[in-house]
Amino acid sequence: MTRQRTAALFLLALIFAPPLFSQDTPPRVTIKAVRLDSPITLDGILTEPVWHRSGYSDFKQKEPNQGEPATERTEVWVAYDEEAIYIAADLHETAPDSIMQVLGRRDAFITADWFVFWVDPYYDRRSGFYFGISAAGTLLDGVLYNDDSDDDSWDGVWEGKVYINGHGWTVEMRIPFSQLRFHQQKQYRWGVNFGRMIGRKNEESYVVYTPRGQSGFVSRFVDLVGMDNVV
Repeated sequence: MTRQRTAALFLLALIFAPPLFSQDTPPRVTIKAVRLDSPITLDGILTEPVWHRSGYSDFKQKEPNQGEPATERTEVWVAYDEEAIYIAADLHETAPDSIMQVLGRRDAFITADWFVFWVDPYYDRRSGFYFGISAAGTLLDGVLYNDDSDDDSWDGVWEGKVYINGHGWTVEMRIPFSQLRFHQQKQYRWGVNFGRMIGRKNEESYVVYTPRGQSGFVSRFVDLVGMDNVV
């Protein structure tokens, strides 16, 4: 084969080769925080109007059936005021009597029903914080570093409440901005993730998860937008 023909075939291969990054790659999920116009009563009961709008509910399993939709519906909301960020979650349960309410000491991640919020306020895709609460009201928290690692020795000053109802349980969290490290800006874009653990099913579901055999957790977070003018 002549050198000219080889070069021509190489050029044709480049022209018709599929792109390295598919044009069909979906954009990063965005969740919007809403500024509060009235105070939140932090009792775990989602009676405030801000929680009555449509939330985010597309949770996927990591365990046991990776990539499948979560077996129980979870809907989350984010709101904020000048001093804190607020998280609410409605965790539906088809068998409410089976919710595992196991009391434990702070940061003791035992088999039970849990809801967890992760946040990367620096938006560096490597570090952040996590805040969790069990159906019994036990709190856990810590810091994230190096994308995949965490440390529960950090104890933040924040509040979380739960409420058990006829269709499952609900959560409200209040996390003061003073507990988070972030750069002051006019508008903020943070990385966030949410997760739910169902004790009776050994099920873990997330907004976004790290597939088995892969690395990277914080770098996969979805984007939180809509916050401005916070201290």
